[in-house]
Amino acid sequence: MIVVVGAGSVGANVAYRLAQRGARVTVLDAGAPGGGTSGASFAWTNSFSKTPRDYHDLNVASMEEHAALAKELDGGWLHQHGGLAWAEAPAERARLDDAVTRLAGWGYAIERIPASQARELEPDLHISDGVQEAVWTPGEGYVEVVPFVGALLAHAVRHGARVMPGQRVTGVLRSGGRVRGVVTESGARFEADVVVDCAGPAMDDVAHLAGVSIPLDRVPGRLIYTSPVATTLRRPIHAPGCHFRPDGAGRIVLAEGVHDQVWKDSAEASPPERSLAVAARHLPALARARVEATRVGVRPMPRDEKPIVGTIPGLEGFYVVASHSAVTLGPLWGRIAAAEVLDSVLDARLAPYRPERFL
Repeated sequence: MIVVVGAGSVGANVAYRLAQRGARVTVLDAGAPGGGTSGASFAWTNSFSKTPRDYHDLNVASMEEHAALAKELDGGWLHQHGGLAWAEAPAERARLDDAVTRLAGWGYAIERIPASQARELEPDLHISDGVQEAVWTPGEGYVEVVPFVGALLAHAVRHGARVMPGQRVTGVLRSGGRVRGVVTESGARFEADVVVDCAGPAMDDVAHLAGVSIPLDRVPGRLIYTSPVATTLRRPIHAPGCHFRPDGAGRIVLAEGVHDQVWKDSAEASPPERSLAVAARHLPALARARVEATRVGVRPMPRDEKPIVGTIPGLEGFYVVASHSAVTLGPLWGRIAAAEVLDSVLDARLAPYRPERFL
């Protein structure tokens, strides 16, 4: 028996691959599947700013896993129509040029295109006359995360898995140097040969219950969801001062500033209408839109801002998975975790990202 703690992008992928391999799997989530950080993610599938090279390669591999999963499960949650980015200020243009040079050298699908061509790809965009070119990344896209999580768990259930929402883990059962299962807030006891901790921003709390200290920060980021607007927008757009993409039924999801903008609890949050106005400069269809909702996603951020994946030295039966790019990396984590847990064969690509670097 394997208990997977967390039913977001990571936990759902891990549970599906384990169940597909024939393992008996129980998935526990403190709330509803996809209702935590995953459901408040910009969900941009990319490796645009992922460094160093080995981390970039992991993200590219998982983008390929996304495409394969969409075919495997016949899902329409993946929208892989590419992405567009451009800059106006000289310093931002220089940073974008550096990214293009680096990514092209790494074999990433990226190219500079005339601004006129970008307008042909997305006719509803307004790109100022001073911008001569944009950056086109044809392999990127975005995911409708909650339907994606739902499909993964549904297929896991078809392979015999149990999915149990509303089960917050409050204790980890240990016998000497081995984890034997978990206890939940309701008093339910789940015995297991392996516990896989995919609890996102609560991952370190679950690890602490097992007697392990994991250095994990929590990074909040606000997303803004608009009322429906009449637009043909199809792709994630990274424009000066903001980023936005379609979110179904004509709605747009957006954020001001860099991707996963950090804002401190002690600082006064800017009105979401200001962010909407910034995006409307680049997507005029938003000029008369209203803010329909805001969501704050609390991202799990390992202290060195790189993934933590693997077993804990000296503690058998406990496997952890935590990373900031959980939507992009979820399918790869699912495949790797299933192989490592069931076959005990370590994936060499994860050598720099094992928990022991902190322990």
